[in-house]
Amino acid sequence: MKHLVLLMILSVSLAYAFSVALLITGEVAGNAIYEMMVDGARRAAQDFGIDVKVVEGGYNPARWATLLVSLAASKSYDLIITFTEGMPKNVENAARTFPNQKFVLMDALAPTLPNVYSVAFKDEEMAYLAGYFAAMVTKSNMRGANELLKVGMIAGDVYPAMMEKMKPAYEKGAKDVEPNVEVLFSVVGSWADPNKGAELAQAQYERGVDVIFLVAGGSGMGAVRKAREMGRYVIGVDSNYIDKDPQVILACALKHADKAIYEVLARAVRNELRFGTNEVWGIREGMIGFTFDDPNYIKNVPQYIRDEMLRVYERLKEGSIRPLP
Repeated sequence: MKHLVLLMILSVSLAYAFSVALLITGEVAGNAIYEMMVDGARRAAQDFGIDVKVVEGGYNPARWATLLVSLAASKSYDLIITFTEGMPKNVENAARTFPNQKFVLMDALAPTLPNVYSVAFKDEEMAYLAGYFAAMVTKSNMRGANELLKVGMIAGDVYPAMMEKMKPAYEKGAKDVEPNVEVLFSVVGSWADPNKGAELAQAQYERGVDVIFLVAGGSGMGAVRKAREMGRYVIGVDSNYIDKDPQVILACALKHADKAIYEVLARAVRNELRFGTNEVWGIREGMIGFTFDDPNYIKNVPQYIRDEMLRVYERLKEGSIRPLP
């Protein structure tokens, strides 16, 4: 009888898989962050036996709240994960309506509730690195650099993290290298308009900018094309895509979103996720990086700039540099 009971318990445990829904606020294809998030979640699914369902919410924010509520109402998931600064209020409302459902918000911070865990990234560290690098490039005698001290930044849209963290940190990074540098800033108004991205990049390059930091999703690909045509440079963001055009994309500031969601899911499976709390991860936690090891970066960027970038990275890690003004 004892053996039969143990066999039944074992059968039930084998039949059960920790179930997770990922509500994507947009679409996966073409979005570096979501591609990394899904990749990290799928690796965790393989390693820990998690059942992961990916739900793409599209680009209409009005749908996101409805989808989140419907996922919670189904009572089908041990954990519902969603993303970005467009979701804190929606997560709060759903968590209050379904107090027995566990929620995770990533890449943004949610209100503190007993069934919610949230984790954001230190985007300001990423932007500071890009600004510091941009100023080093514009001061250099590299082939695509001119004598003017001008660098640029193109954003896909305006949102709190952009205006409160990324833009000011990029500007501070640049001015910590050269106080007289001028920083031009443009907004596409879309994450999927490469023609507008190219138009804005051309306007900046014509004003004397020689390197642009792209935080514009698919719109940034138009800027890469324009940089190639005009013999200028860009800096990428989130993932490493230098190999798409190594002569133009000098470096990328990295957000290790795949590593982050893997860590969140590993903790969730082990029942170690601290609901009712939030965290912010950056360089020190291994979640923000730079393309130091990329062979094209090593080949195309002068040694003295690479050495200086490593030094600044370590100073950010130890906390001796403040990335925000």
